[in-house]
Order: sequence, then structure tokens, then C-alpha cells
Amino acid sequence: MLSMHRHPIARLLPGLILALTAFAATAQLDPPTYQGGRGQWQWEGNVAKTFFDNGLAIAIAFLPDDDCDTAYFGLIGNDQVKSMTFTIDQSQYNTLDVEAIDAGDGTPLIGFPLSDQALYDLKRGQILRVRTDQGNLNVGLTGTALAFNNAYGNCRLMLQETTLQPSRSRPNAEQALAPTKPSAPDKLSRIDLENGTVIVMFAGEFEAGDGQRIIAALEETGASALGLNSVGGLVSEAQMVGYYLRSHNLVTIAGEMCASACTFALAGGVDRLAIDGARIGLHQSYTPGGGGSLEDGQRLVGNYIRYFQSMGVDAEVVALAATMPSDGIRWIDPGRAMELKLIGAVLP
Repeated sequence: MLSMHRHPIARLLPGLILALTAFAATAQLDPPTYQGGRGQWQWEGNVAKTFFDNGLAIAIAFLPDDDCDTAYFGLIGNDQVKSMTFTIDQSQYNTLDVEAIDAGDGTPLIGFPLSDQALYDLKRGQILRVRTDQGNLNVGLTGTALAFNNAYGNCRLMLQETTLQPSRSRPNAEQALAPTKPSAPDKLSRIDLENGTVIVMFAGEFEAGDGQRIIAALEETGASALGLNSVGGLVSEAQMVGYYLRSHNLVTIAGEMCASACTFALAGGVDRLAIDGARIGLHQSYTPGGGGSLEDGQRLVGNYIRYFQSMGVDAEVVALAATMPSDGIRWIDPGRAMELKLIGAVLP
């Protein structure tokens, strides 16, 4: 459940100071239960946040220093709180003794790391009730999934230069993956079906900036699905797309090929389909030049497992990829992909 032990939060401060506006004097939890607005969750950089009219704020920050693997809960604006717990719908979390620190300009901050379960509940719950020795806060959780996913995606972007990335394929793997990479302007196309459905098609490698370009195309066209025909590329870009797709209840369709990083975008679809004969490919990550420690690799695998599990995909996908060298490719057919819940159906 919630990690309810005192925890140093010095690394949390820079992100919060940049992302949160300054508060005036210390705000009090008065009246005893203060209501927050529904659907008021926002994000800026790697921090998701919601504000109260009495000067308090709640923030969830994803820290690049922790490879974005740890989410921190922050209560900003009250230095009198000494103990805290919260309830998300019917899930009760244990009480924590807390101590405020100065987040800058005299703004008091209380923060601690969240467990994966607490983060999951915050993203999918209806009401958060924060109970403290100074009073209580109630806030709706509508919009948290979108805010958290975007904050996490931004955090991952901050790591692009240092995180192991799977898959600008090595020469012999490129031959196995075959199609020539389209030039950047040709990667995105629009398909209009007779029933009015719009599909955005992405064909090519996921490169820096492609995540935002795909998201912009989906928003501009009002598409209900993203088609994918890709040999892989940067996982951070594909994950960003995956989180966006899930937050907006969009469908993904695997075309002729969806390999390596492409599977991260595919997994984001609320419904995941594949054309008949589609090939889905998996292999290990690698760092250009051969860098990256064992610790880096283990952290990366942990991130991948959490990502696929959060999307309802069997973590065996990660195991299958981990046992195939990065200069090769393990192809799985749509039937096997269905067993792994990477896709739900095959189009005729």
C-alpha cells in the first residue's frame, strides 16, 4: 500500500518549485473538511497537481533522478500538519507521521513516496479524502489518469539522453525487419472509413519528437484508432503514445509489422487489434556503443514490466523480449499475441 514512513524528499523540491506557483502565508485546513474541485487536475513538466481555494495544493511528482520509477505525493501550503492518512474510495491507507520542509519562498511541503498500488488507486479512483491532525481535504480524482500519464511521459522525455533504449536495430536485425524507413513527412497518414471512422496510421521508426507528432495528429483528426507499422525505435516516444491512447480510450491496430518499441504503443490501446498475418516482434534493449550497467538494465526491465501490466498485458512479453538478443528478433503470430493479451482480436 502507501509507503507510510518518513522519507527524504530533497530531490522532489526542484520539480515542485518549478511546477507550482508560489503560495502566500501558510494556509490552514479550515473548515475541517475542505472540498476540492472535480476534474481540476493539471500537469506541468513532470508534476501533476490540483489546487484548493484556501491556498493548499496536492501534487504528484515523477522524478528523473529515480528514472521516473517513483511517484511522490506532496501536500503544499501547511506547516502545522504532523500526521496524515488518506482514503481513496473504499481503500484506507495507514497513517504517516510527517514533517514539513521549506519548498522555497517559505512554502511548506510535506512529501513521501507512493506505492504502485496507491498510484494505481489515485489514477482510477473517484474521491481522495486526505485526513490530517489539522483537518481534512476532499478532492475528486477525475482527470488524474491523464494528468499523471502526461507528467510521467514528460519525465521519461527528460531521460532520453541517458536511458537505455531498445531499438534502433543493428544492421543484421534491420535486414530481418526489412522495410525501408519512410522519411519523416511520410510517417503519418489518415485513413477515412465509410462508416466515418478515422484512423491515423504511423509507419516507420519511433524517433525523437514522434510521440508529440502522433498525439497532435490524433487530436487534429479526432481519430478513434492508431494504426502501427513500425520496426521499433525509442521506447520513451512509444510509451508516451501508449499512455495518451489509454487516457483517451483509443484503439490500436497492428499492421503488417509491429516490432520492439512499437509494442509499447500497441499496448496502450483500450482495444488492441491486428490485421490477419501481422508480425509482432520482440527483442532485448541495447545502448548504442554498448553502454549501460546491469543495474540500469534491471531498472529498465522493471519499468517495462510495470508498463505492460498497467496496460493489461501479460508481463511474459518482457520475458520473451529479454531472452532474444538485440541483434535478432523473436516474431510472435497474432494467436500468441492474443494469449499474451497484447492484442484482443484479429481483423478479417
